[in-house]
Amino acid sequence: MSFAIFKSNMMSYMENQNGIKAYPEFAKKITSEYDMCIRRGLQTVNNIPIQTPNIALMQTLVTLACSISLTKLDGKHTFADDIGKGVLGYWTGATLVVGIPPIIPAPGSMLNVSTTAAIVTSPGTWSPVGPLSPTDDSGQFLDKLITSMVSHLPTIQGLYMTMSLYPAAPPFIAPGVLPWTGFTVPPAGVSAPKPPSSSIFSAITAVLSAVASDVAATLTGADRALFTAEKAEADAVANDTSLPASGRSSAKEYSNLKASELSSGQLNATPVDLSEEELAAIEESTPDKYKCEDGTKIVAIAKRDIGILETGTPPGKNYGGFPGGVQKEEPGRIDEMFTNVGLDNQAKVRKSGSGYYWCAAAVATWWQEAGLETPSGGASCDNWMSWGKQKGYWSSTPKIGAAVLYGSTSDAHHIGIVAAITPTGGVITIEGNTGGGGFSRNGCGVFQKVPKKYLGFVLPPSCV
Repeated sequence: MSFAIFKSNMMSYMENQNGIKAYPEFAKKITSEYDMCIRRGLQTVNNIPIQTPNIALMQTLVTLACSISLTKLDGKHTFADDIGKGVLGYWTGATLVVGIPPIIPAPGSMLNVSTTAAIVTSPGTWSPVGPLSPTDDSGQFLDKLITSMVSHLPTIQGLYMTMSLYPAAPPFIAPGVLPWTGFTVPPAGVSAPKPPSSSIFSAITAVLSAVASDVAATLTGADRALFTAEKAEADAVANDTSLPASGRSSAKEYSNLKASELSSGQLNATPVDLSEEELAAIEESTPDKYKCEDGTKIVAIAKRDIGILETGTPPGKNYGGFPGGVQKEEPGRIDEMFTNVGLDNQAKVRKSGSGYYWCAAAVATWWQEAGLETPSGGASCDNWMSWGKQKGYWSSTPKIGAAVLYGSTSDAHHIGIVAAITPTGGVITIEGNTGGGGFSRNGCGVFQKVPKKYLGFVLPPSCV
């Protein structure tokens, strides 16, 4: 995966003089080996491979270099630098792959959605080898040539012509222009980074589309009526002194969530429906600084619960929870979550026909099943926030698997986990007791969301 292969192949060829019948063949060989070498690399930073180099021009110029070298009967020669002209020819008018938008957004934009063109505008500057004395040592000659080839790569320049997403209300897609510099071929023993898959861009586009459309930016009259009824229902649970304190606390937090959404006219987060492939692509592209081993375990566990629904959905009764949203009048995954935080959800169901509010119980379960400690009274969002701050786990910067909290500094009223972070810094969450998948009731299942705003994060201890 380097110029080492180029050198090895060229040495084998050059040391077999009987196999070199004419200098056009030499020109063809070195052009082919250089081309294969470059195709093992990617454009620096954006990780985009080359698509259409100017192979014909390089071969022609190297053939000319061979003819010039044959005129030198004695003294020093400039064969390496003449081959360098062929290298510049290879990059003249070359293009990069357009199916993969560059990672760096075009100036002023949030994300490149697609690329319409990726061109080389400057073939770069060749670092002169200088006059060389004649030698029979092919390796010595190739080392000098390769040194200049490697030095040349960072000087190549070009432009991406993009369709990019720009911030506005709502965001809009328009053409963009992004300059680029440099191409990288990895050294021996180092694999080139993988070009981003198309899945990542379809996924990010889906995420941003969800935010841009902002399906619940302004609550409708029907939404308000529903949320008002949900708040009243939660208030009744919160005020029922016969119920456990932790269950009443979760109900109070849900009531505060509804009050916040009613007063602002906005949901905390926008639902987004990503396929397994798309979510996996975003996970893979998440910058390393946001990753940690325990966080990855948490996400893997939470993903298994995406799509479970409360029994009775819609509107849902805060119990049940079976894969695929299967409806059963019996305890399920949601009830199991409450057991993990010390609450008997079915006792509440038997008393009133519905269970407790379970967003925090879901997060506690995902953490516990990953082998992590959770706060006492883990059914309460406020307990998660105070515990995280006390333990030193609280952060304004996310990590994969972190608990993300919504509300105010004095009142956390909803919680989920960070599933992935896009290259543009956007957070994608998995949340329980939330809406999505076409269900407007905010508490019906486990869904993927894109937060609008949040308080902060409780990081997995090993990720701090």
